[in-house]
Amino acid sequence: MTNDAARHRLTDVLALLQSQVADIAAMREKQAALQLTGRVADGTVEVTVNARGQLVKTVIDKSFLDDHDFDDLGDYVTEAAQAAVKDAAQRVAVMLAPINERHKKFPSFSEIVDGMPDPGDLMPPGLDALFSAPGPRDGSPVSRADGRYDDGSATEDDAEFPTVRR
Repeated sequence: MTNDAARHRLTDVLALLQSQVADIAAMREKQAALQLTGRVADGTVEVTVNARGQLVKTVIDKSFLDDHDFDDLGDYVTEAAQAAVKDAAQRVAVMLAPINERHKKFPSFSEIVDGMPDPGDLMPPGLDALFSAPGPRDGSPVSRADGRYDDGSATEDDAEFPTVRR
C-alpha cells in the first residue's frame, strides 16, 4: 500500500473511530437511564432492574395476599426479576448492535501498515474476564439497590424491605 493510500485509509479509520466513540457515549447515557420492570402475580409483584440487571426497586402490592400465598412470594419476586433482567439484556443488545456492526468494519492495523500487530493480538488470553462486571456468579458480593455491595456485615438494622403499596 502506498503512503497516500495508507494515509487515506487511516483517515477513514479515524473517522469511523470518532463515530464509534460518539455512539458509545450516547449508548452509555441511554443505558444509565434504562430501567425495566417485570410484573407477575396479576401485577401485584413488580421488580425493577437497571441496564446491568441490578435490582433497583421491588414493590409488593398489599392485595398480593388476597389472591396468593405468602409462601409463593419469593418465587414471584424471582420470576419478576428474571423477566426484567431478560428485557434489560434484550434492550442493551439492541443498543449495542450498531456499535458491534461498526466494530466489524474496522480494519486490522496490519491492513494499514504491513507487519504491524493488532493490539488485541498482544493481549494475554483471558484478559477480558478481568474487566467484566462483578456479580454473584464469581463469588463477589451482591450489589444492593442503593449501589453499595453487601459484604455480609449488614446487621438487622441495615435490612431493607420491599415497598408495599397501600
